[in-house]
Amino acid sequence: MKKTIIICQLLAFVSCSVLAQGDINIYPSNWWVGMKNTNLQLMIHRDRVASEKLSMLPYPGVKLIKQSKAENPNYLFIDLQVSAAAKPGMLKFRIDNLQSPEAVAYRNFEYELKPRNKENGKTRALGVTSKDFIYLMIPDRFSNGDPSNDIVGGYRDQTSNRKDKFSRHGGDFKGIENHLDYFNQLGVTTLWLTPVIENDMPLMNEWGNNVAGYHGYWFTDHYNVDKRFGGNDGYKQFCDALHKKGMKVIQDAVYNHVGNHHWFVVDPPMKSWFNTSQGDKGPNHREEVFYDPYASQLDKNAMLDGWFVPHLPDLNQRNPYVASFLIQH
Repeated sequence: MKKTIIICQLLAFVSCSVLAQGDINIYPSNWWVGMKNTNLQLMIHRDRVASEKLSMLPYPGVKLIKQSKAENPNYLFIDLQVSAAAKPGMLKFRIDNLQSPEAVAYRNFEYELKPRNKENGKTRALGVTSKDFIYLMIPDRFSNGDPSNDIVGGYRDQTSNRKDKFSRHGGDFKGIENHLDYFNQLGVTTLWLTPVIENDMPLMNEWGNNVAGYHGYWFTDHYNVDKRFGGNDGYKQFCDALHKKGMKVIQDAVYNHVGNHHWFVVDPPMKSWFNTSQGDKGPNHREEVFYDPYASQLDKNAMLDGWFVPHLPDLNQRNPYVASFLIQH
């Protein structure tokens, strides 16, 4: 199911896009010192990284606890402990090629620990209360402030048609930003956007219709904002503009599923990353099974593990690696 996260600051997926140094991708893209939970799990995605040797240079307050290989040799999970004594800075890692010991060591790569903003909970990142007036919107459907990003080269969906209710219509951050005074006049204090994370999906068949992912619920990269809305930089600019008006942002996130063109669907870390007991069958939508003492396990599984539609693989949150990836995002 989807869960809403309240934010008044930009999260990891905005503060730094996917960290790609050469052909190495690290998730989450950065972290912070001073977190209550001192545990941090990094997921490293690189061709056959599990067959290589990874080491971390000494860093005060940070300890490498363990390394875990996945079924897929292209992944490696690194558990770190970031103590309260750790200071902001760059962790330095090294990867050596065990298949060719005589080869020059792979370039060192770094991972950033950022300082937390001391104003969180005081003058920023305040969350919402019953005093807030929340306006919910689908960004693609609100206002087109920048027609140049309606169709982005390289994306699988190359359509934009306001006459088609199933197509993208071109709404973006700039369009919303252009109407902030309108929201102020209404008395709105908080904007709740449907998900803005990248949905690089082609048109998909849903109940006989060719549908675009304009709503934002088909994630393909958790650590990038969709360029058709304005991308990472556009999102930061948008949030800054809202804050200057004294307004807040609610970031909508999806923890139940992803689009089938997500990079970890194309190259899954392990078989148990997704719920597969129902294959690509949809859920039975019998929510009452969760409080019915006589409900069958078959019905419970069908509700919990069923894929919403065939192109939205259902995430297995019982897998601890999946849980860490989602929680840390």
